[in-house]
Formats: sequence, structure tokens, C-alpha cells
Amino acid sequence: MGGDEWKPFAERLGLTPKEIRYLEKRVLNPCDAALAHSRNQGYISSVGDLYDALVDCELPLIADLL
Repeated sequence: MGGDEWKPFAERLGLTPKEIRYLEKRVLNPCDAALAHSRNQGYISSVGDLYDALVDCELPLIADLL
């Protein structure tokens, strides 16, 4: 995901706007960091959860790659 596409996805993963801003400014790959954070917090606990989050964010082509 490039540009700002990762932000609604990160929000869907359970990150707060403050956490999203932090990742945007502090890490090289904020989408990857958002995934790791959501996994560590228990927001995403299975591939099915990740699939549903991607589809909810209108990213079904990425979801189908899982």
C-alpha cells in the first residue's frame, strides 16, 4: 500500500489517529508497523481477521493474495 491508503486500513486495525500520525512520522513502513501493532494488541488474531479488514477497506485484491 502506498501513499495514504494505509491510514484507513490502520484505523480499521484498531489504531488511534494519534498512533497513525506517530507511525507516519517515525517509521519507514507505517503499514507494516500498523500490522505488527494490531497483531501485538490482539486486534488481528487470524488471517480471516486480516482478510475482513482488507475487504472492509475496499482492498479485495490485496485480500485475495492472502
